[in-house]
Amino acid sequence: MLSLRRALFTTLLLCPLQTKAQGTSELWPEIDLYWRPAEHQRTFLELSSSSERESSKREATIGLYQDYLRLPRAFFRAGYRFTFSTHDASYRESRGVAEANVTMANWGKLRLINRTRAELRWINGDESYRLRDRLHLQRVSSDTRGPAWAPYVTCEVYYDSRYAGLSRIAGRIGTEAKIRGPLRTDVYVARQNNLRGISPPYVDALGLIMKLQY
Repeated sequence: MLSLRRALFTTLLLCPLQTKAQGTSELWPEIDLYWRPAEHQRTFLELSSSSERESSKREATIGLYQDYLRLPRAFFRAGYRFTFSTHDASYRESRGVAEANVTMANWGKLRLINRTRAELRWINGDESYRLRDRLHLQRVSSDTRGPAWAPYVTCEVYYDSRYAGLSRIAGRIGTEAKIRGPLRTDVYVARQNNLRGISPPYVDALGLIMKLQY
């Protein structure tokens, strides 16, 4: 995992890496529902349509997770995702997810979070695993009125057991905002560079997330 973090810091400024090869541009809509049944627990339901780029088809995802919020500077998440092609049965993926989110530093309103995620995957019946490490730098808003903008930038590296090495570098620039009551939004632009000959070589995307928190 140390080598992953070294690679992450090395490539932090290279997330929007340009390439002459042909890529794709996409819209990634998502709806997230959060329910907090207890002070230190939170349930998270994800409904999204994005591109894992393991196939040439458009894919949808349903995920259900449980968050454990007991630590003051960290929280842990475990859950399950199912991703499938929306056009045919050419792609099916079941994925077990475990991750730790740790606040590494606070500089006034700026917060740096490191997320380390392990994924056990069954892609069309074939088992593999993936390790992901992400840095998330965000300005935390203290506004009690208005949208309370919270802009952020992320960079993430992926290690895939199928390739025995890094398979992807990805980054996002976006902002979260409060709308009304439990409704929040997250709008971002993303760049996803696929390595080791994975097609397409890159994906540019506009992400739109609606979040409901209860």
